[in-house]
Amino acid sequence: MLILAPAGSSYRVVTKTTVTRLPIRMLDTKSNGWHDISVVGGRPLYEAELSFDGTTYPTNPSVAPASRVRGTAKGRTVISENSKDSPLYEPELPVQE
Repeated sequence: MLILAPAGSSYRVVTKTTVTRLPIRMLDTKSNGWHDISVVGGRPLYEAELSFDGTTYPTNPSVAPASRVRGTAKGRTVISENSKDSPLYEPELPVQE
């Protein structure tokens, strides 16, 4: 998973997170001004919470500082399990003259 932030007319990579499975949720809670994120990771699989430390998010949801979500974390699903074969955005078509 890549977490990007606007940088001028483009984006910069904030974090590359490995071993991440869907769904990906943006949680209602925040750390250092950024939303906490939950993903599925670990063995056996569980929902893990990734919190922003002021610079980055954890790069692996299976190890600290990521933590297992206890109970039900509130948030909004931004990429569902059903999104695997669907584009997240419509690519811009080239302008024909």
